[in-house]
Amino acid sequence: MNCLDHYRGRLVTSTNKNLRLIHISSEEKAVHDFRVGVKRLTALYLFVHAVKSEIAAKRLLKPYRSLSKSISRIRDAQIALELLADLEGIDSSDRVVLLKALKSKIRKDYRSFQNFAHGCTPTRLPTIRAMGLSESTILKTKPLVQDNLLKQILVPARRMSAKQWHKLRILLKRYHHTLDAFHFCPGHTLDESELKQMKILEQLLGDWHDRVICIEILQSFAGLEAASTGAIATMNKQERILLGSAKIYLAKFAKWHRQR
Repeated sequence: MNCLDHYRGRLVTSTNKNLRLIHISSEEKAVHDFRVGVKRLTALYLFVHAVKSEIAAKRLLKPYRSLSKSISRIRDAQIALELLADLEGIDSSDRVVLLKALKSKIRKDYRSFQNFAHGCTPTRLPTIRAMGLSESTILKTKPLVQDNLLKQILVPARRMSAKQWHKLRILLKRYHHTLDAFHFCPGHTLDESELKQMKILEQLLGDWHDRVICIEILQSFAGLEAASTGAIATMNKQERILLGSAKIYLAKFAKWHRQR
């Protein structure tokens, strides 16, 4: 078996398991794990496309990425629910109103997801071997593909918008997932120092983006502007601090790579 197929097989199995669970309920862990599984599969098949451009990775992934996008509204509201439940400095009555609105949104979005996902089949993607890629070709091309991803991460624009920072966050995750995909391949090892720095940067950007999304959700609640004011102000401050820290750690990550 191709070493990437070993990883792919486990990933497809776990992703399908979580999809079955999501069809039953909007349980938070299953929603989160399904979306992570789709992101890992995306990173894997985009890597395969980079090795062999004739492979239409985006077309193969489209049904599953559409499912992930459909359920992302639920996941975003679940994250907002967690943030608001622990957010300090907001009126308790405002918190109750906002949490109630978020729970209602989750129920509504879950019904929409069920309608969208009705009749969807489990994830079925061709094996790496079936796509005509040998293990030797993959291992030979691996450094080139990973270096290309790194260049996009480590040389950001001087001044970036929130959208550009989100894109960098996606690229960083994709780079990390691509490294993980080689877990079963001969000679593969992860640099613990790089991994530690990536995790810090991913956490900062993830926490920043959670607040950006939460603010957007609160701003979409018609008639709850007064209840949302305090929470939005607090999260605006938090997201600025988190993004500032992310900039510092991105510079450290870039410096570490230059000195390797």
